[in-house]
Amino acid sequence: MCFAAIAALAQNEANIEVGYSSLSPNLKNGNVEIRHQYILLANADESKFYSPKTEYIDSLNSTPEGKAVYNEMALGAYFGGKMKEMPRKDGDCYVLKSFNDNVCRSYEVAGLDKFVYDEALEEWHWEITDSTKEILGYECFKAMTDYHGRRWTVWFTPEIPLQNGPWKLGGLPGLILKAAADDGQYSFVATGIQQTDKPVTQVYLADEYEKTTRMDFLKNKRSFMDNTISRLNAQLSGISITKVEDENGNDISGAIFASRKKVDFIEKDY
Repeated sequence: MCFAAIAALAQNEANIEVGYSSLSPNLKNGNVEIRHQYILLANADESKFYSPKTEYIDSLNSTPEGKAVYNEMALGAYFGGKMKEMPRKDGDCYVLKSFNDNVCRSYEVAGLDKFVYDEALEEWHWEITDSTKEILGYECFKAMTDYHGRRWTVWFTPEIPLQNGPWKLGGLPGLILKAAADDGQYSFVATGIQQTDKPVTQVYLADEYEKTTRMDFLKNKRSFMDNTISRLNAQLSGISITKVEDENGNDISGAIFASRKKVDFIEKDY
């Protein structure tokens, strides 16, 4: 019923569009160096948080005609020696919130597998302070909370009375414009805000995502990180990978990704 409810609501128009820049760690070495650009389309009833570059590629791959266009682009870039100009995905998650139905739906990737899971919208327990700062011309207040294994500090503005924010964050009397985990590994900051009438559309290729739970998804993703070669060999029919090298030719087959003790996912309560 939750899945049907979100599908039915997913054509309403947003009234605000917020750009966010995110910073996250490289799961291969733990260095905080991966930057993505996301958009939040939102109204009072629902929202969609996504990467426009990722959605563009998914939209192309959702039809035979689009796949032909994408393949032509890829071949042109390869033979023209311009692979750096080839459109690439920028982040691999979509987060849709339906406030009328109290549902947060996440589309995520673990290795070559795609998963979708629903959660009830969080009953947030924020500690709101009187500290203020200005972000993009809006007066923002500081708040803190614990969420799925991390301590988050955010800045929200009551001048935009939406109980929403980047990724899954929300539940404050105003839009969250900046958020950071206390260990500094994950963060989001708003880069621009504008009014819009864009529709809050469904996710392209949604039927390719396997239904699961949040906890099972995180465990599956960790299993892929810890057993990458064996998991890839199981997923790639007719192909056997025996060795993986880094850019310097060093054999990293036994440690493609850093251990959980060194660097972990944005949610680490699994």
